[in-house]
Amino acid sequence: MLRIKNLLWFLLSVLVFTSPGFSQDDMLLDDEDEMVEEDVVCIPENLAVTFDAYAGTITEPREISQMYSFGSEHFKNKNYDEALPYLWKVFLNDSVKKGSLAIGKIAESYFKQKKIDSTLIACYKGFEKFPDQQKLHYYAGFLQKELGKSTCAIPHYEALVAKNPKSKAYLSTLAFLYYKAEDFDKAIKTQTTVTEIFPDDAKAKDDLANFISASGESPFEQYLIVWKEDNTNFDAGRNVAKWGLEEGEYQKVINALNVIIPKDPKANDYKIRASAYENLGQNSNAIKDLNSWLALEPDNADIMLYIAVNYSANNQFKTANSWITKAIRKKPGYGKPYIVRGELYEAMVASCQDKESGPKALLDAKLVYEEAQKVYAQAQKDVAYKSKSKIKISNLKSFIRTAEDRFMNPNAKIKSNCYSFLVGKSGHPK
Repeated sequence: MLRIKNLLWFLLSVLVFTSPGFSQDDMLLDDEDEMVEEDVVCIPENLAVTFDAYAGTITEPREISQMYSFGSEHFKNKNYDEALPYLWKVFLNDSVKKGSLAIGKIAESYFKQKKIDSTLIACYKGFEKFPDQQKLHYYAGFLQKELGKSTCAIPHYEALVAKNPKSKAYLSTLAFLYYKAEDFDKAIKTQTTVTEIFPDDAKAKDDLANFISASGESPFEQYLIVWKEDNTNFDAGRNVAKWGLEEGEYQKVINALNVIIPKDPKANDYKIRASAYENLGQNSNAIKDLNSWLALEPDNADIMLYIAVNYSANNQFKTANSWITKAIRKKPGYGKPYIVRGELYEAMVASCQDKESGPKALLDAKLVYEEAQKVYAQAQKDVAYKSKSKIKISNLKSFIRTAEDRFMNPNAKIKSNCYSFLVGKSGHPK
């Protein structure tokens, strides 16, 4: 606990304090500095203080004003220990304006002395008499937030926003606290307000997209707004690409990455744009991007297989097969190349049957399916692909030669040149 407090006060020490009235935008830390919420105990168990003995000791308004004046003078001069007895005496004996001002200065005095527990006690003790005191909500909310107690901080920032409905700092912090508490509807609603009040704040829009994403909804449209307003914001552009791919907005994916890749190419950019091209049936463009990706990761066998799949989609089966061979050589023992090769053989059958028909063509197709089964069986050496291999083999049982086919054509071999590199191969022996 001591370590956490020391860390907290180290973070606080870099913050700038302004007037006794404090600034709305001071003292806000980055989201990454948040501590993990460990419990939900918000109010200190014991709010008693040694100064409670002052309660009922003064009643005259003039004397209260005098005590407040003495305390305020010490406070102004940063003599907090000297200020506290006077200020506590005012708070404990006045239920109107000076009592409210006094407890605000008491909380701030403890805060500036790095006394977390005393600050929180002062705040929650003050709320009993002055539930709307803004300075108390500020310090209580800020400390609860920095202690990682999002649910404890939320009511205080709600109170701050109620009095300061156009404060970017308060609204943004409240939205983030809702997000941390997984109240995504409120997080989105509050952050939307920020983007409406401050339409030129790109970060606010980016945060809104993050909250939408966390809620399980697609933030694509929000990222698209950010990207259209600033196409130098490559983070937003890459998110347009990422989410656009999931939404099926393939041309918008390509458009965004066409701006980014010439200036700041990343491996994942080529991967995503290649996928978008593939989904649009532009396999040649996909292959170009995949080769660019492979240049960045030359030992990646999966890229080679991805290239093979796109050549196969273009009916360039021989070239596709050569890329599969490259993948096998690059990563021996890997089962995936054999799955891709078996799927290539199946694709060849579909293509060739569009061109040829009749009993010979049907027999060739059956033999190719048997070759596919053989290839799938090779994938079983890799435990990760054993199950998929068995499913693939089983799925082809209805398409291979029957016992009658084998009897009538005992030495059958693939003859059609449509199957190029498979010509002359025979199917499974019975």
